[in-house]
Amino acid sequence: MRKHLLVALSLFACSLAAAVETPPVDNPAARYGQAWTDQIRWNNVVSVADMPGDDDLARFNAAKEAVLRKGGGVVYFPPGVYTFTDHLELAGNVVIRGATPTGVTDARDERYDPPTRFEFPRYIPRMEGEGTPISTAFKGIRLVGSDTASNCGTVNISINRGHIDLPTSQAGNAGHNRIVLGCVLRNAAVADPAFPDASIGQKPWQRYNKSHAGAIRVYGANLLIANNRLPESGDDNFLQKGYVLLDRKKQVITWEEGVLFDYDNREGIQANSYGLGGSGHDLPDGTPETHPWGFRKGIVIRDNYVFCSGRGAIEFSGDGVVCSFNVIRYKPDVLRVTNTGRQLAGGSSTNGNRAVQMRGWRWTVEGNDYEVYRNRTVEKNIYINDGEGLMHEDHANSTVLDSRLINNKGNAYVSIYACGGINGLLVQGNDIRPEGPGTDKKSSSIFVVADRTSIGKREECRNVSILDNITSGSGIRISGQPASNNIVRGNRNIGAPGRLINNADAKLENNENYEVVTEDMSQPRKKTN
Repeated sequence: MRKHLLVALSLFACSLAAAVETPPVDNPAARYGQAWTDQIRWNNVVSVADMPGDDDLARFNAAKEAVLRKGGGVVYFPPGVYTFTDHLELAGNVVIRGATPTGVTDARDERYDPPTRFEFPRYIPRMEGEGTPISTAFKGIRLVGSDTASNCGTVNISINRGHIDLPTSQAGNAGHNRIVLGCVLRNAAVADPAFPDASIGQKPWQRYNKSHAGAIRVYGANLLIANNRLPESGDDNFLQKGYVLLDRKKQVITWEEGVLFDYDNREGIQANSYGLGGSGHDLPDGTPETHPWGFRKGIVIRDNYVFCSGRGAIEFSGDGVVCSFNVIRYKPDVLRVTNTGRQLAGGSSTNGNRAVQMRGWRWTVEGNDYEVYRNRTVEKNIYINDGEGLMHEDHANSTVLDSRLINNKGNAYVSIYACGGINGLLVQGNDIRPEGPGTDKKSSSIFVVADRTSIGKREECRNVSILDNITSGSGIRISGQPASNNIVRGNRNIGAPGRLINNADAKLENNENYEVVTEDMSQPRKKTN
């Protein structure tokens, strides 16, 4: 009997040991070919399962300190659900890593499901009195304490009700070697502490999304943001009836139908996303000398899935940024009562809905698949004035230099517009067919316009190749003077004949189903076709 009991205990011990996962020590980013990821000490791992503490946050902090005492490395979370009531404060030389996903490993697939899960607090709204304090929720993983923190990030974590924020300063010695890889983020919006706005009589319980607070926000040089999934959030949205706003005459009104706090009305991925140069058409344009923080190098954004109901899906600035093979989906026909939280939205409003916003030089935007839609205003049949596909425009930006748009597919126009000079641009193999509710079908499918036309200033357009693209609707526009070495060849327009507007002395070859037009550029004009 005793012998049988010893055998049973031995077998139980063996099965228990087999169930304890050995933490991974490989470089999970190796396949992306970024040599700097080898500087992270992947083989120096401390598991939270081995740490003391009364809760998951305490065990994380203990593991983080243990890693730092060893010179940096990985805090590992085995498969399971971990609950946090506050932010996880990341440090330089620390990477948070979950268990390696099995089965579906591509985050663009809806079945992708990392086995390590973080749960942050849900915001429980109370539509009376002072409301529920925003301090009770809207937590996440954030880097604190050092702008120069490097070799840090998050890998293979499924996060509910939390965001990732790795900021840095504009200083020359800002942080670098930062990674967000293989993560899933739901309900990642942040509430803006500026609401309610007492100056217009808003009710104390009113809440609104904070602008420029992305679900994934990573700044610095040498950034890898890859294979992450931002799916539609689900049931956490809440309707705030009787929301106080200003109408378009700046009169205080109460919108009885209410304003939705929409967790998907937020920026998706922000990678070193700075404004460069003057706003609007103001000069000067950003350069590495005037805005060095906006031209950082080594930034890669690829293989992500981003769902939005509003605002920008992917935004970046840098020198040589690669933004490739991302899938972007917007919810169509979303009613946007207000785009600011303070004023009723109208047709001239903008909620910044765009698939990819590019800033800087020498970027490559390749193989992205996007569906982006404008939001509806309260007039039901009027849409807010945005909804670009891939956009490098003049506002707070640089000129275009040696950049590439290759093999992207989308339902909204490419807008290389009024950018104050183009010298080197390849637009090749893209399939751009504006379609869907609220999509701008009147503008050119592909804009390549150097001129600041709204102020009547022509700008150089040189070394531009627009090759082998498919368009629909209004076709292609290229514009800029002085102009040299520009070519438009092998493009095909689907449906009714489009227009090929050539105001940059481009050589035209073998383009199908376009009417060739040259315009009088002596007068200022607005962005229409």
